[in-house]
Amino acid sequence: MTKAKKIAFEIADATINHIAGAEAKITGLKADSKANSEAANSHKIGAYCELISSIASVKMKKGNLPDAVSKSVKEALLLALGTGKDATVKRYFDNSVGAIRHFDLAGMTQATPAMVQEFFDAEGITSENKLAKLVSGEASKSKAKLLAEKVVGKWSTKREEGKKVQGDKFCDGLSDEELEEFHNIMRELLAARKAFRNTAAAKAAEADAAAENSDVDAAVDAMMAS
Repeated sequence: MTKAKKIAFEIADATINHIAGAEAKITGLKADSKANSEAANSHKIGAYCELISSIASVKMKKGNLPDAVSKSVKEALLLALGTGKDATVKRYFDNSVGAIRHFDLAGMTQATPAMVQEFFDAEGITSENKLAKLVSGEASKSKAKLLAEKVVGKWSTKREEGKKVQGDKFCDGLSDEELEEFHNIMRELLAARKAFRNTAAAKAAEADAAAENSDVDAAVDAMMAS
């Protein structure tokens, strides 16, 4: 008879209840005002602090939580949040594990929500989107690189020994037809930008010359009057 494998870690009911409560509050807020949006983000970040501090004590294997722990945490979240929340659960889990890697919290038994919040404050993390960008490495990319990757494409990523490395697939951005159109539009806009700057520079030079002539005329008039 095969014995069921015992899971050494079990997420606390209080943590799950906190996250479920936060999600209920977020659902009740309308995102049509800045105040409500900020309140929703605050509830979401608070939930992340609870979850991250709860699972930080688990030692990772090659940069990920053990399969049994991952399964139990996801199931507990899904049970609390309800059906149809698979995507929400996935974001919570992936971003939390990513945060533990980023802040080097794996195996930390004394982690607290307040401690995680301090890490977030130091990095300017005030929303789920900002957290997702941080743990994915997108936050460190320049605007130019982000735009180039969106237009042209970028390499996929994979994990080796817990570290993110370049993957084996290049993921296209725009299609070949769209990319050709993009190049044409960019050439037109660059030409317009250059023409505008040249015109603006010419107008500025003309204004400077007119001002200089006016000063000279004023000086001559003053000399003639004396």
